[in-house]
Amino acid sequence: MLPLTVIRSCPSADNDFQPLSEYQAQTPDTFFDGKPILYYHDENVKAWVSAEQHEQLFFFSKASEDGSAPLNPTPPECYALENSYGKHLHEEKVEVFVGSNKLTLFSHMSGTGIEIPYPSVTLHAIKNFRHVEKPDDSMFKFIGVYLQLEFSSSGGDDDESFDPIELTLIPCNPLSNEQSSADTPTIDPLNNERTTALFNQISACSNLHPDPQDEENGDEEEGDFDRIIFEGNVEGGAVEGLPGVIMGDSNGGLPPPMPGSSGWITADNVDEYFDEEGNWIGGGGPGGEVGYGAGRVRTHDEVDRDGTNGHENGEDVDSKRPRTE
Repeated sequence: MLPLTVIRSCPSADNDFQPLSEYQAQTPDTFFDGKPILYYHDENVKAWVSAEQHEQLFFFSKASEDGSAPLNPTPPECYALENSYGKHLHEEKVEVFVGSNKLTLFSHMSGTGIEIPYPSVTLHAIKNFRHVEKPDDSMFKFIGVYLQLEFSSSGGDDDESFDPIELTLIPCNPLSNEQSSADTPTIDPLNNERTTALFNQISACSNLHPDPQDEENGDEEEGDFDRIIFEGNVEGGAVEGLPGVIMGDSNGGLPPPMPGSSGWITADNVDEYFDEEGNWIGGGGPGGEVGYGAGRVRTHDEVDRDGTNGHENGEDVDSKRPRTE
């Protein structure tokens, strides 16, 4: 997996990206240069991660000594979390940029952000939340984008040590100037639309960046299964129940030539058997030289001398229709 990149300045949606609508409205001069395409942008998103993993994402703020800046999830979304409303999680308000090149999360509180390569997003899904104590209350139902992240330094090489970072992104209701801290916070009425758009665009950009490791594995698997492989520990042996079928070797080579033959004719050795005009010139092989007449076309005189269609003259002549020119 690829490593993340830590950034100290927030990207500009207007200056550092090209809007998706603008990109789709015109034919680009080149597909290799230019600004990355901005598929989705949201300035008010809550990021949740476990207390054990939050330091691996770098953009989470440090706890203040007086406790004025809480690190745990805040209302109203925290009411959907167990364990005293999510005391096991850390929360950070981030600005999200879903670019064609990377997924960028930036915290203005800490002044730090990260750029996530899409192959490092091993899983993304929509997660449903509801109030722990009032599960039927529609006022507290919302959804978020659940991500599993694996960076080159966050997991091991084997499945047993694999420990992905679990990150949840919740598009939230921005705190307006007219809304005081004493007001009861509410779920953003556009949460469903914003979360769905965020998920869809992450999916679209992830498809633009397939995992290089998956491509390598795919090439290996394709090479392994583009031919028939017979089980057995003796290469070149006959296959029981299939007369004339010989096992190939494990490296994909041809089986040994049939007894009495002159070997396999391939693109590498065809010049040993045919001249430039396609005439047979022979060629040595495991079975020696070919027999008389091999590779030669019989003339009409030879065919007529032997009889019609290869039968002796006078021998059941009527049994076969005569050959026509």
